[in-house]
Amino acid sequence: MTIEHLLTTHFPDDPVLDAALATALLRRTAREPNAPALIRVYSPARTLSFGRLDAVRPQFPAAAAAARRHGFTPVVRGAGGRAAAYHEQTLVVEMFSRDTEGMVGARPRFQRITPRLVDVLRKLGVDARIGPVPGEYCPGDWTVNGAGRVKLAGTAQRIVAGAWLFGFELVVSDSDPVRAVLTDVNAALELEFDPGTAASLTDLNPDVTLEQVRTAILAEVGVVREWTADSDVLDEAATLRDAHVA
Repeated sequence: MTIEHLLTTHFPDDPVLDAALATALLRRTAREPNAPALIRVYSPARTLSFGRLDAVRPQFPAAAAAARRHGFTPVVRGAGGRAAAYHEQTLVVEMFSRDTEGMVGARPRFQRITPRLVDVLRKLGVDARIGPVPGEYCPGDWTVNGAGRVKLAGTAQRIVAGAWLFGFELVVSDSDPVRAVLTDVNAALELEFDPGTAASLTDLNPDVTLEQVRTAILAEVGVVREWTADSDVLDEAATLRDAHVA
């Protein structure tokens, strides 16, 4: 799949609005018959992204408080299952596209896109593979792992009538704060988690940089041109913000 537009808009002072913008972009893509395929790439402020499964647990308020104690803003995302943490040395990647397959297309999309991400990381000198790691945070069959031992990224999808979002977050360096916050958050949620499974790319290859990863991913998807979020989609994100507040 060739991505037509690149969007880098994000809100370093408001991680909740970052999550809301993803929802607004997905809705916009679903509404507009000629909406181009879009990739959004950015490095966020410290964010603890909870899944909807977390948000309905009675332990959720305690988990959100644990995230705040570590300096991570808790948000409730639209896609994915369990808690994930990322910060300024993370690359958040979200792809948006029109869709006519609905849930039928979800597994084939994992099968198409996840191996391409693995190939990108291998070219950067990271021993990336596909498959879950016992004790990982936000467990999933399509985890991108390092050497079969640690989790590097979880891939996730969100599907609505007419469009899909495929996303992942790569912690490029500085994995210590990620391990620390996930340890306390998962303890609060009473979920199993092995801190040793949370890693960054530099834990496997100390020479890789955030800019190298960004450049390699954009080269892989073949972005045509940059796009700026218009006022309509930004206004819609503002109206959706409350739905992502933890």
